[in-house]
Amino acid sequence: MAVTFIQDAAGARALGDALRHVSSLAVDCEAAGFHRYSDRLCLVQLSTESRTYVLDPLAVDLAPVLKDPLEDPAVAVLLHGAAYDLRLLHRDLGLFVHGLVDSQVAASLLGEAGISLQALLERHLEVRLSKKHQRADWARRPLSEEMLEYAANDTRYLHPLTERLSELLVH
Repeated sequence: MAVTFIQDAAGARALGDALRHVSSLAVDCEAAGFHRYSDRLCLVQLSTESRTYVLDPLAVDLAPVLKDPLEDPAVAVLLHGAAYDLRLLHRDLGLFVHGLVDSQVAASLLGEAGISLQALLERHLEVRLSKKHQRADWARRPLSEEMLEYAANDTRYLHPLTERLSELLVH
């Protein structure tokens, strides 16, 4: 699945059109708190079932684009370990997520031995992710292709993972 990097108003408008009719949206955020005195939202990753986007909130105002899909209770908003991301989205963009589905909570309810995204992806989807850029300075620009790919992986697999965990919760 290719990654589309959104870093200008035209790209944000096109993204808004693409998100107009989604029923689910995987979301993750990157901040620069490890390298700065205070953290701030530096990247937002989104995946629909067929596309992955990495958005630059330092270059373009994302609130108008993300407000409708993230605040629509009919849209399932998939996150993993949502607390920090929800705080960033609210504090930095003024957004309130309504259709939250947290795969970390689902894994906890299932009694999974490891509830990190990396552990769950390995166990349920046989996907192994690098954590090379886990402590990267997400506020520095330009971002390398490798960093964009790393960031995209945080949402790229959330749809199939959430589906798998939901199946296990029902049975």
